[in-house]
Amino acid sequence: MNRKRLARIRAVLLVLVIVLLAVMYQRGILSLPGESRENAIESATSPPAATAPPQATPVKATVVSLRSLGEEINVSGSAVASDEVTISAEVPGTIAEIAFREGTVVNKGDLLIRLDNTELKAQLDRLRVQANLNKKIADRLKGLYDRQGVSLQDYEVAVAEHEKSLAEIAVVETQLAKREIRAPFRGKLGLKQVSVGAYAAPGAPIVSLVSYDPLKVEFSVPEKYSTRIGPGTPVSVEVGYLEKSLTGKVEASDPVIDPATRTWKLRAAVSNPDGKVLPGAFARVLVRLQEFEATVVVPTEAIIPELGGKKVFVAKEGFARAVSVTTGIRQESMIQITGGLEEGDTVITTGILQIRDGSPVDITELVTNLPGN
Repeated sequence: MNRKRLARIRAVLLVLVIVLLAVMYQRGILSLPGESRENAIESATSPPAATAPPQATPVKATVVSLRSLGEEINVSGSAVASDEVTISAEVPGTIAEIAFREGTVVNKGDLLIRLDNTELKAQLDRLRVQANLNKKIADRLKGLYDRQGVSLQDYEVAVAEHEKSLAEIAVVETQLAKREIRAPFRGKLGLKQVSVGAYAAPGAPIVSLVSYDPLKVEFSVPEKYSTRIGPGTPVSVEVGYLEKSLTGKVEASDPVIDPATRTWKLRAAVSNPDGKVLPGAFARVLVRLQEFEATVVVPTEAIIPELGGKKVFVAKEGFARAVSVTTGIRQESMIQITGGLEEGDTVITTGILQIRDGSPVDITELVTNLPGN
């Protein structure tokens, strides 16, 4: 029992000696064999070696500038004629003259077809002679009536006969006018369906007439845009075989949403002065929903989604700083920033997954002009 206690006391004393020697060496009182006392003091008093600073991450960035931006949707559409009609005769008759050439442009009121009217002209000549005679009789009786040579009834009958002749002339003139078929509006004629000498039945097609300027374009948009598009909304229409797009505005819309497709049908009018776009052509319709003259836009790859919002990294004095932002219109490669950034900020666009707030960065490429819309 005494031996165990003695061994324990020796172990405690040995530990105390080792600790005392370590403290004396640290304070330069003792030195190792071959080491001078001055070196021991210098080693004990010198600070620990500093760790190397973190390396800067190479990144690309862009300088924020204000630019114009438009919110738009792109849908397919179809060109339709502004006005379209199939010319036909209102009254029966034999075609005596075709006064147009196929595929030409005619103005409103131009003569297209003349039906045979020789019989009506003869009736008109007869009625004019009769009306002239009735007028002379009425004038003669007027003089006699003034001198009380005839009764008032005889005079009034003569006047009525003259007026009846004039009414019959008006009827025949109307029938003659119907035998001259004229263009109801300016447009382009199609292919004729009749020839001179053919009998034209009422309603039988003679030729088609189409108005192409302005041209109408029909298209449909998802129902969610029904409150954002209306008469006056600007559109741009692209047709595959045209180098330039046609511009116009929405002029009308259906009053209901199509329940089968949940789309809303609209019609726009675009300028087509040369008639290069024909009704029925396929078209791509670009509808401008909203326009911004000057707004902040950054590349979409710079945006980092996070819980409760979005952020970007901005380079300041060689370090990355996280900035919370609010976004607006999103396009294929660009996105609008409505809050959080200002003109002149340098937004990091690459390497954003390797950096943190406060990380050193090295900008290897700086873009100052973003691509256009």
